[in-house]
Amino acid sequence: MHDIHVDALFSPRAVAVVGPCQEAGTNAARFIVQLQSWAYQGAVLPVNCRDTLPESLSLPRVDLAVVCLPPNQVVAMVERLALAGVRAVIVPGGGFAERGGEGFFLERRLAALARERNVAILGPQSLGVVSWPVGLNASLLERLPSSGGVAFFSPSATVTRAVVDWALAEGLGFSRLAALGNRAAVDEASVLQYLAEDPETRVIAGYLEGVFAARRFARVSQAVTRMKPVVMLLGGLTVQGQQAVAAGAGPLAGSETAYRAALRQAGIVAASDLETFLDTVKAFALLPPPSGPHVAVLTNSGGAGVLAADALSTTRLELARMSHPTLDALRRFAGTWPANPVDLGADAAPGTFAAALEVVLADPRVRSVLVVVTRAGDVDPVAVLAAVAEVKRHQKPVGVCWVGERSAEAVRQCHAAGLPCFASPASAARALDALLAYADWKEEPFPVEVCYRRESTKAELWLRQMLEAGFRQVAGPAVFPLLEAYELRHPVTELARTSKTAVRIARRLGGVVALKIASPHIEHKSDVDGVELGLADADAVRQGFVRLTHRVQCSRPEAFLSGCWVQEMIPGPAVEARVRVVRDPLFGPVVHLGLGAGDTERVTPRLAPLSLADASRMVREFTPFSVARGGRQPVHLRALEDVLLTVSQLALDMSAIYMMELDPVLVTPRGAWVVDARIWLSPQE
Repeated sequence: MHDIHVDALFSPRAVAVVGPCQEAGTNAARFIVQLQSWAYQGAVLPVNCRDTLPESLSLPRVDLAVVCLPPNQVVAMVERLALAGVRAVIVPGGGFAERGGEGFFLERRLAALARERNVAILGPQSLGVVSWPVGLNASLLERLPSSGGVAFFSPSATVTRAVVDWALAEGLGFSRLAALGNRAAVDEASVLQYLAEDPETRVIAGYLEGVFAARRFARVSQAVTRMKPVVMLLGGLTVQGQQAVAAGAGPLAGSETAYRAALRQAGIVAASDLETFLDTVKAFALLPPPSGPHVAVLTNSGGAGVLAADALSTTRLELARMSHPTLDALRRFAGTWPANPVDLGADAAPGTFAAALEVVLADPRVRSVLVVVTRAGDVDPVAVLAAVAEVKRHQKPVGVCWVGERSAEAVRQCHAAGLPCFASPASAARALDALLAYADWKEEPFPVEVCYRRESTKAELWLRQMLEAGFRQVAGPAVFPLLEAYELRHPVTELARTSKTAVRIARRLGGVVALKIASPHIEHKSDVDGVELGLADADAVRQGFVRLTHRVQCSRPEAFLSGCWVQEMIPGPAVEARVRVVRDPLFGPVVHLGLGAGDTERVTPRLAPLSLADASRMVREFTPFSVARGGRQPVHLRALEDVLLTVSQLALDMSAIYMMELDPVLVTPRGAWVVDARIWLSPQE
C-alpha cells in the first residue's frame, strides 16, 4: 500500500457508510449522524445493508467508506469498495486479531487486500478519523475540541478518548485525529508521512503501543521531525506492559532500550507518563522553540521560586544571569536588589507582573521565561494571567505556572492567548526542557550513513559453514575470519596444544605474548582466571602454559581443555572497550558501547545503521575517552568510531547473527584491535 492514499482518510471528496444505516443505535447510524452534524461539504452516501451484501457498488467520486459490518463480511465488502474506486476504508468493528482464532486470519486477509488493492484501511477496532480543516467527523467521538494545530493518533480507544477530554478541558485545538485500532494496514509511519506535509498541523502527538514495521517507522520519523516536532507517549516498555500488548493481539514488543534508541535517533520527544506527555504537547502547540537554556523566573512567592529553581536544576535548563540594566529595572518592582528567580512580592499587582515580564524579555541573556503565580496576599491569579498574556513575547517562549487550585475557564483563556499554563514548576520545567532538546536536535546536521568495504563472499561463506556445522555460538579466533572480511584488525593468534608448541609460536610472533585458555566449555575466560599476560621469553611462556592449564583444570575439572591460544600483545598505552550488538525483534540491531563484561558504563545505545554523528557521540559519551580527550591518555578516538560503524554494517548484512560481543577492543594511539570476540547465531536460521 502506498501512503499517498492516506490523504483520502483526512480529505475525502465524498464518504459512504456501509451497514444498517437506518437502524438507530448502530455504528452505521452513528457515523451518519456525526458526518451530517459537522460542516463537511462533501456528499454522505448511506449504503444500507446487513445480512446480504450488494453484488456491485456504484459510488462515483467516493474516496472514503466506513464499513460497519460483521467481521466475516468485511473483507468481501472492502474488495467491492476497492473495485468501485474507493481509496480509503474505516473498519470500526472488532472481532479480528484481538479475538484470535478466525479473527486473526480475517485481519491477515484484510491487510493483504490493502496491499493488493492499494487501499488505506484504518482499523479494525478504529474509532475513526476527524479532520477539522475540512469539517470531517467520521468517528464515534461525540465531544471534540475546537480547531487548532495539534494532530493526534493512537491505537488505543481509551487513550484517544482521554486525550480528547483533556484537550476539551484545556481549550487546546486539534487539526487531525486518527484512531488506528489494530493497524492492519494504516500504521504510525503512514500517518506520520501524511502529517509531516499537512500545513494545518504544528505538532504531531501520538501514543505508541508496540510498532508494526518498526525500522520503517524509525526511518520515516527521522525525516518528519526535521519538519515539525513529534511527541510520543510510550506504552508497553516494561515486561508487564509487553504482556498486556501481546494479550491485546498487538505487535511483537521490542525492548525498552531499542525503543528509546530509535526515538532518540529520530529526534522524537518521548514521554513515559500521560501527564508529562500532555504538558509537552501543550508546550509545543503554543510556544516557539527557545534559542538557549537560560531561563528567567518571575514569581510572587519566594517558596515557589525555590521550587522552580530546583525543578530547572534537574533539566538542561539553567537560571539566566541577567544584565545589570535589567536588574536595575527590576529593582523598581522587587523593592530590593533582585536575583533570579525574581520575587515580586506577595502583593504584586497584575500590572507589576506584566511590566517585569517586558523588562526580562528585553534582556538578550534571557531565552525563555517562567511565570509562577500563587494566591499570595490579595493577588488574583486570573488577573495576573490576563495581564501576562497581553505582553508581547518577542518570539521567546513564556510559560506560566499556577500553583494551587486553578480556574478551568482561566486556563482555557490563557491557552487561547498562546500561553501554556502548567500545574507545577516541575511540569513546566520538563516541558521547557523538551522544547530546548528539540531545538538543539534540529540544529544538528542530517545524519550521514557510511558503507564500509567488506568481502561479502568471504563473510557469507564463513556464516554458511558455521550454520551447516550446527554452531549456535562461535567464539575466539574462530570469529576472526569474519572480522577480516570486514577489515576489523585483530592480534595474530594461534592455538598451542602443548607448552613446547606455545614456545615455538611465541618465538615466531616475536615480542611479548599472552596465553588464553582454549575450551569449548568455558564461556568467559575471566570466570576461571584463564589468561596469562606479559610473557616476554621462552621460559615465561612455558611456565605460563603449565600454570594456566593447571589452574583452570583444578577450578573446572569437567571442562575439556584444547590447549592455549598464543596471542601477540598490542604495545603502547591502550583503553579497553566492549562493543556489543543485540538484534531487537522489532528494530533490528542495537549497538552498545561499554567498559567490559558486567560494566555499569551507560553509553546511550543506537540503532544500526549508525551515522557518523552517532558513532562520534557514542565515543564521546564513553568515560575513558572523555579522559583521553583531556590529554591524559592519547588514544585513537576515530579508530573506535570505525569499529562501531563497521560492526553496525556487519550486523545489518548478517541477519543470522542474533548477538555479537567484541570484548575487549584495545584502542591505542595507532588504532583499534579486536582482541576477543563471540557471536550467537539465530536458531531459526
